[in-house]
Amino acid sequence: MQDTTVTVHGRLVADPEICVGKSGQPYARFRIASTPRRPVQGQPGAYEDGDTSFFTVYAFRNLGANLVKSFRRGEPVIVHGRLRVREYQRDDKSYGTSVNIDASGAGHDLSWGQAAYEKVVKPSYGTGDRMDDAFDGEEPTEGQSDGSGSFGDPQRDDYLLAERPTDASTGPLVEEPAA
Repeated sequence: MQDTTVTVHGRLVADPEICVGKSGQPYARFRIASTPRRPVQGQPGAYEDGDTSFFTVYAFRNLGANLVKSFRRGEPVIVHGRLRVREYQRDDKSYGTSVNIDASGAGHDLSWGQAAYEKVVKPSYGTGDRMDDAFDGEEPTEGQSDGSGSFGDPQRDDYLLAERPTDASTGPLVEEPAA
């Protein structure tokens, strides 16, 4: 099977949020908007915005934990990962399309500003997964395991809401309907 990988430049629509898959594994989710700018023909120095594309990005394990701690709404970012386009049916029986990216890498777009890198040392105990740090001591709500052993895979897992307070340091939480 061939995977389609993409690299998208855009801005965060909202702060990244922590979600928990049905298997109980936490992951980060955020949306970015990407709007191309084109020169206006016959008007040197003038530009116009094209159509805006929106992407939902999923990041797992340490990448997800680091993104929750690093990204904030409105910041310019670059995301690289596997593209997934899925059709779904709404409650009113109409159909919609979602465009998702399973991130393999992400960072700030440094053509718009500067960033400072901070190396994070993995703990020598437990699972070694930093997603627990992103909860600031709060544990996520446990998911219902389907026995598949999936690790927070949004294609197979129902989305549950992590129980933690919303504040400026961790971003908002948004409920996602169960699949």
